[in-house]
Formats: sequence, C-alpha cells, structure tokens
Amino acid sequence: MRMPRSVHPRRVVTISLLVNVLDVLTNLVVVLITGSAVIFAGLAMGLADVFGSVLLVVGERRARRPRDARYPFGYAREAFFWALLSAVVMLVVGGGLSLLRGWQQVVAPQPIAWPSLALGVIVLSILTNTYAVSLAIRNLAAREGGLRAALRATAAPLVKTSLLRDTIGVLSSVVGLGALLLYVTADWLLFDGIGAIGVGALTVVFAIVVISEARGLIAGRSVPHETAQLIRDAVSSAPKVVALNRMAAVYAGGDEILVDLDLDLAENLETVEIESVIDDVQARVRAAAPEARTIRVDLNSPPLPRWRRGRR
Repeated sequence: MRMPRSVHPRRVVTISLLVNVLDVLTNLVVVLITGSAVIFAGLAMGLADVFGSVLLVVGERRARRPRDARYPFGYAREAFFWALLSAVVMLVVGGGLSLLRGWQQVVAPQPIAWPSLALGVIVLSILTNTYAVSLAIRNLAAREGGLRAALRATAAPLVKTSLLRDTIGVLSSVVGLGALLLYVTADWLLFDGIGAIGVGALTVVFAIVVISEARGLIAGRSVPHETAQLIRDAVSSAPKVVALNRMAAVYAGGDEILVDLDLDLAENLETVEIESVIDDVQARVRAAAPEARTIRVDLNSPPLPRWRRGRR
C-alpha cells in the first residue's frame, strides 16, 4: 500500500492559521450583512482558531530552542503548555461566545437577511477546513504508516491540536449548514439560534478533549503500551544485560521521548565493557523508538556470592 507523503508540522499549523483568518474575514462581513447567529458562531470559532493557531506557532518555535544550562533537557515540553492555552481559548472564545449568541437568538429572535449568502460562506468554510484537515491527516499518517497508529503512538501536540481544531471547523460548519437549511425550508427563525448553540456545544466538547490531552502530557503521560514493549524488547535483547529492573518512558515534548532505565549487567565487567554495553543499549532503544532522544541508564551491581559477603 502506498504510504501518504509527509507534510511538515509547520506547514500544517500555518495552513490552519490561514484558513482560520479567511473564516474570520468572510464570517465578519457576512454576519454584519445577515445578522445570523450561526454565522456569528462561525466568526467566534474563527477568532478562537486564529488566536489558538498563533499560540501553536509560538509553541512550535519555542519548543525547538536548544538545551541550555537552565533547561538541560531542552524546551520541547513547552509545546504541551501552548497546546493547553490554545484549547482554553477554544473553550472560552469559540464555545462561550457561540452559546451566548445562540441563546440570545432563541430568547429574542432577530430576522436573517440574505440567507443564501450565509449558506454560501458556510459551504466555503467546509471546503477550506476540509483541506486543512487533510494536511494534518497526511502529516500524522506518514509518521506511523496510518492515522490510527499515529494518533496512538505520537504526542504531536501541534499537529493533533490543529487537526482537532479544523475538524471542529468542518463539523461546526456542517451543523450550521443544516440549521440554516432548516430555517430556509421551514421558515422558523429558532433554527438559527439552535444551530449556534449546537456549534458552541460541539466546540466545548472538543476543547475539553484537547485540554485533557494536554493535561496528561504536561503531567508526564507514558508512551503507549506498544511503544513501551518495543523498548523493553530492545533492552532485553542486548548482550550482557541480565535484567531490566525498571523502565519509564514518557513524552518529553512534541515527538520526543524520555527513557529512564534501571539495569542489571553481567558480573566481572570492566569499565570499558560497561560503557560499551550502555552505548549498545541506547543504540538499540533508538533503533526501536527513534523518538527516544534522551535515554538515561542506571546500573545495579548483581548481588555478591555468599562466600564473598563476609569479606566486605
């Protein structure tokens, strides 16, 4: 099966930002003309996406800073923080404003001018957000040979967040399109307010999902079981490794993995041999999990034979 061509994460985030700016500009003009609550919800979503995408771009740039004395493991984990801020903006601006405007339209309905113009801008939003979603899917699928595997095997907070945001844009536009079509066919203004509330509720749900994902990554969530097992097998296969006492593998930021190992080695090894074993273990781990950038190895000496314990 032909594998999808990879797309650079920066291009995914940049395209997502451009799509969001286009949504804001078109929705702003149309909401001023039509007064539709659904279009206002799209405007709120666009504003949240623009600010959120800017935060993701900032996070991507800051996470790539090299290590220094103050941050010896680098700044990669900072990407998780900016993804969290992006999700909070989505929750407050996109979800909150959409719910508020939808409720106002339900309580005190206002007529919609030029409903066909509102329908046209929603169709445009569906097309642009679908293109942005396709780029994010190509980026993730190219990592692990498939989208499902990539979503489970990699943190990729910037690309994942962009994918979720643009997916929300598509789904929200579909909800808004359905609401406006019902308004046009049934001539019932209440559908406009209900559509905006639906967009807001959908945004809140997705924002909570992203916040939960970012919280787990910031707290130090472990890698999936499949990746951890590959690392265990690689360590156990190394010659002169007697036992793997403990292993911790967590996301250190972006796609980087921090691996911490506690090993028992064979007896009577010289210092040079021990160093060679450690180098071999680190090479095997990186071959099994290329994302493992930092690998720490602690060694435990095997217990002394009983006949030697009294001579210590």
